Amino acid sequence: MDVLKLFKRLLPYIRRYKWRLVWGFVFIVIGNSVGVLNPQVVRKAIDYLKQDVETSRLLFYSGLVVLISLVQGVFRFLMRRTVIVVSRLIENDMRNDLFKKLQNLSQAFYQQTPTGDIMARMTSDLNAIRSVLGPGMMYTVNTVTTMSFVFIMMIQISGYLTIIALLPIPLLVFVVNYFSKQINKRYTAVQAQFAAISTKTQENLSGIRIIKSYVKEWIELNDFNKINKEYIRRNLQYVKVQAAFRPIMMLIVGISIALILLVGGELIINGTITLGQFVAFNLYLGMLVWPSIALGWVLGLFYQGVASMKRLNLIFEAKEDIADRAHTKPVKTIKGDVEFNKLWFRYPGDQKTVLKDISLKIEAGTIIAVIGRTGAGKSTLIRLLARIYDAPENTLFIDGYSIRDIPLKVLWKHIGYVPQETFLFSDTIRNNLALGKPEASMDEVQWAARMAEIHESITEFPNGYDTVLGERGINLSGGQKQRLTLARAVLKKPRILLLDDALSAVDNETEEKILLNLKEIMKEKTCFWVSHRISSIKNADHIIVLDRGAIREQGTHEQLLSIGGLYADLYEKQQLEEFVSQVE
Repeated sequence: MDVLKLFKRLLPYIRRYKWRLVWGFVFIVIGNSVGVLNPQVVRKAIDYLKQDVETSRLLFYSGLVVLISLVQGVFRFLMRRTVIVVSRLIENDMRNDLFKKLQNLSQAFYQQTPTGDIMARMTSDLNAIRSVLGPGMMYTVNTVTTMSFVFIMMIQISGYLTIIALLPIPLLVFVVNYFSKQINKRYTAVQAQFAAISTKTQENLSGIRIIKSYVKEWIELNDFNKINKEYIRRNLQYVKVQAAFRPIMMLIVGISIALILLVGGELIINGTITLGQFVAFNLYLGMLVWPSIALGWVLGLFYQGVASMKRLNLIFEAKEDIADRAHTKPVKTIKGDVEFNKLWFRYPGDQKTVLKDISLKIEAGTIIAVIGRTGAGKSTLIRLLARIYDAPENTLFIDGYSIRDIPLKVLWKHIGYVPQETFLFSDTIRNNLALGKPEASMDEVQWAARMAEIHESITEFPNGYDTVLGERGINLSGGQKQRLTLARAVLKKPRILLLDDALSAVDNETEEKILLNLKEIMKEKTCFWVSHRISSIKNADHIIVLDRGAIREQGTHEQLLSIGGLYADLYEKQQLEEFVSQVE
């Protein structure tokens, strides 16, 4: 039943290449129908030896055997060239679909699923599915057609001998059923441990600088050895089953051969069959040896595929939390007016309320600063605006439209988002900057870099904008990485710019310059600036102070200081810290 579910899931991919597969199966049938002729030629040749032997006649039989083998080989080549190629094409389609699905999944999915586990599913599990679609399907059809043709020929020689040869079949069915279940169970365990190894490797490579700075290399090596030993243990359990499977299948086939030798000898003595027929029958029986072994091997592939498909379904069936509605509004552009209307929010699966009764109306062209203690909900506010998470119904509006009614392509086209955690690709600086606008000219790229106060730093590199960055921009400082990601967002010329503590690693002087640049380029546009430094955002048009998810204070810098509340308290503490650092 699990195998049927597997093929039901794969059916849309199989349909794309159905005619190629049909031709592949036709080649299998023709090849096997030709192959069963050889024992008949041998039978005639052996029975001919009882007569006056002519060399020319023997050469004819020998040539016929070679010709049949040659024709069969041609069709086997075509079989593999067709079916195996289709399996590779389907593997390519599935990998593209999986990658597309991963692109559309929300952050909630990635928070729950380790990257290494996803990589294991995209490689090892996908390869198991390809094995089902290639060798699995090919050898299944090959086994069925071979057995069908062979049994027909065996019955023509002797129905009685055929029944004797089939006596071990019930034992064969029992063995196949038992071992298939064991293979499925143990292969699933192997794949799960392989995912654990992938996750551990990915985490170590990403955090290698932290590991070295804390001198934790040996601890990580020991942990990896433990995971690896468990992987070996599970693999050995899996291999033990496979190792026992094939010899037992051979034993069952051997029993059939022994019975045929015993009974067939008596039939020859009694004159019921000729020596040539007996030899042909044994050749046919020998032709069943590989299909019998392949039957077990193919079932193993199918159950491996079932286990892998269950793991891949975690991606295929994952819910796309952030998606367009069936009927979105005909919005083509965004002006930048933003309104929060009594917004309450908690993250999916979490009972803790992060934002409480947020009501705020911001006109386009406003630079609004968001400040507050750690955990106040600042980043959450920005994520809702970027629609990384969905705000509750009718609580967040842009230009008078509910944010959920605006098509995602339109929304994300007009929003520039710079998160706390920077990410740069292993590519040139120019390509990293032009990520959101690949068609940007060099002048536009340099303009964005100047607005982010990073142009001079870039020109100091040997290759300037053509400098290739290391993984995640490892050859840049924290401040340089933050300014590059800001330039990347600015280059889009968004109607709404969201900066989530995006310049925490930049000095105060540079941050103030950037804010002045933003005031110029964000005229008639909206900018949300999350920062923990009041000195940087004091010139913002409007400041809101979040505390435990609620807006406690709001106004301009001077208005908030005059209130003498939380904002004024934060300002005094930061002024004191700055004074102490200068004295030291």
